[in-house]
Amino acid sequence: MKHLPTRARTLGLAFTFALSVVSVSAVQAYAQDNSPVDPGVRCAAKIAPGEYEFYMPGAKVTDKDGNKWVCGPDGQWFKDYSALTRPPVVLRSSLVYTATATVRR
Repeated sequence: MKHLPTRARTLGLAFTFALSVVSVSAVQAYAQDNSPVDPGVRCAAKIAPGEYEFYMPGAKVTDKDGNKWVCGPDGQWFKDYSALTRPPVVLRSSLVYTATATVRR
């Protein structure tokens, strides 16, 4: 069995190392973040002078007067109409039918 010269062995190791570095960096370039996306939008609610609470879009809150609000995707509050209740609609009808008979002679 014939041994490779030192120079050829060194070139082979350098080539193998370079190939492994390129393949590892290519795999890492396709990695994606799996964490949820934060839209960066918040709705502000003043709770005291100079004090605010911030809510994410979709949050539902009730103010001091009992009104229900939803934080919108643009950071603005809008009324929560899904919280409104109405009495059930009851349909009633009656049919009055009077039969009259005619007598023929």
